[in-house]
Amino acid sequence: MSIALVRMLVGDRIKKAVNEVVGKTDGVNTRFQLDMFPLASSPTAVLTLISTGKEVTAANYVISGGVGVITFNAASTTGNTAGQELLAVYDYHALTSGEISDILSGLTARPYLAAANAALILAADASRLFAYTMGDKSVDKRKVAENLRELSAELETRDTIMVKRGNYKAGVFTHTDASNTVYDGYDTAVSYLSDD
Repeated sequence: MSIALVRMLVGDRIKKAVNEVVGKTDGVNTRFQLDMFPLASSPTAVLTLISTGKEVTAANYVISGGVGVITFNAASTTGNTAGQELLAVYDYHALTSGEISDILSGLTARPYLAAANAALILAADASRLFAYTMGDKSVDKRKVAENLRELSAELETRDTIMVKRGNYKAGVFTHTDASNTVYDGYDTAVSYLSDD
């Protein structure tokens, strides 16, 4: 079973942060925190100083992708002028591949149960979300944790059904209609589940 399948079952697709204001340069601070992490793939991000509109050279900083911390080699590498806004563009996931690997440990033959556990971890993380209004836009994220707990329960139920039916077997995870016709574009997911 793959990390990609667990991500698919819990909806942990790559998300993108665009022009996130990471902080203002002050000529002293060399560490900045990204809002979202872990970063997807290799820990990289595009950093820009808004007052100059120029990218900061990647040789001038390192990013700890798992925790989203940017560390510059020296305060001067963020720009010579204090008070410049530092912007970041980057891709991120809700769970690291290591976290999903830990969840999968011992559950490789039961992907729905692994995904149920992943959903509970996401629910715990989402419990800190809140509602806010900014101008004409209102966002209410208070139900995210509840929805993830419901998803976890549904995945556990699906796991129980699969175990009772003895349907965990090698093959390819495919999506078919009632006539057993494979939906275009859905038969390439890496996995070994069969739902027949």
